[in-house]
Amino acid sequence: MAFYDENHRQRIDAMEALWNRLNDVEDLAVDYEIGDIAQDNNLKLLQTLVLFDFKNQSGREGSDAIDRYGNEWELKTANINLVNGISTNHHTNHERIAAFRRERWMFSLYAGIRLLEVYVMSPAMLEPYFGKWEADIYELEAKGTVTPHKNNPKIPVKFVRNNGIRVYPFSDPPLDPAEVLRNITTAQAGGVLF
Repeated sequence: MAFYDENHRQRIDAMEALWNRLNDVEDLAVDYEIGDIAQDNNLKLLQTLVLFDFKNQSGREGSDAIDRYGNEWELKTANINLVNGISTNHHTNHERIAAFRRERWMFSLYAGIRLLEVYVMSPAMLEPYFGKWEADIYELEAKGTVTPHKNNPKIPVKFVRNNGIRVYPFSDPPLDPAEVLRNITTAQAGGVLF
């Protein structure tokens, strides 16, 4: 294929036709307070918000989304073609871990941009990692580190698959993540929701 020959022009036309359909997706994204689907992880965020009836936390510091009960969710995505651990936060410190312990967690596993599976987990289910990260930060403090934090600790995909509650692909009837964790966290907290 040479520049702007017949094959190249056909490819351009096909790309422009597909790109124009993205404008409809962008219009939907505005309803979810997402200004640019091509920036950050916004296209995958939009998919999650629509699939699970969540509200975006636009302009957020902290949680990514809110369910219909007002519960905060930490949303994580991973392209399992590229990674085997799910990133958390580049400056995980005591304050961030405390916030992690207040949030519900949703892990969306992709192959490229194809959504394969979605799992939800309560903070109690992730406590083995939170406790270890906290211990590591205390150790850094003991060594005199000026700004002690963990740099983007990972949660293994295998751990999520083995311990999370799968909510996608949808079962029959589908599991509502807000309801699933509402029930499990109530039981874990002895009747008190977080």
